[in-house]
Amino acid sequence: MSRRVPFSLCIFAAAVVLSGCFTGQRPHFNSDPFAQGVPTGDAAIDAVLYELDAVTTGPATAVYAVLTKFGNTPTSATVVLDRSRRAIEVGQVRYVDTGGEQFTCTIDADTDAATDCTKGFNPARISDVGITIEFYAAEAAKRLRRDAQAQLGPAVAHEEVIANQTATCVSVTVTGGTAIYCVLEDGLIAKLDDGDVLITLGLLEPTVDAAKLHVASIGPRTVARELSPEND
Repeated sequence: MSRRVPFSLCIFAAAVVLSGCFTGQRPHFNSDPFAQGVPTGDAAIDAVLYELDAVTTGPATAVYAVLTKFGNTPTSATVVLDRSRRAIEVGQVRYVDTGGEQFTCTIDADTDAATDCTKGFNPARISDVGITIEFYAAEAAKRLRRDAQAQLGPAVAHEEVIANQTATCVSVTVTGGTAIYCVLEDGLIAKLDDGDVLITLGLLEPTVDAAKLHVASIGPRTVARELSPEND
């Protein structure tokens, strides 16, 4: 006398068999709330994120004033974008991306040329300023998404005129105060005011200085490291 197999067991067995019939990559859902393109669900915040996530590739030159609130220290910063090439200056440090290679250089105070360049981006050179190389868009978007996770109430949308440009802004109330983010239509940050820094756009031009995108030579210390037997 045969035993009847429970109906639920049949369903389980069928599911196992069918799962083996499907091939290919399974759908992937991005669960990172800080990733580019991920909306927050707050319309005022998402309007700013939409622009930051689609920042211009240029040609453009943006000049900023950065105030590091710890120590109340001012620093100048410049962003030069020219399609696949870019140069980011923070204080006396210039990061150059030629489209194929990346360099970290020191700006010569007399000639404004990039000197003592080393291969690769070295973010530690500007860590004391409290911003990263991507401060002008990607980092601002990440900060805003982080604040969206911690906001204490609905964000408030508004507009400001910054560097003669109309910017889309949002104020987000978080523990410790209110953070303000303003973005231009081209995706460049126009103002970022949170508990750590105040970044304000002072000048925007649709041109670039090609000299800022040029790296003449690599510093001797970098060459020595590359040729050292320890790195073979």
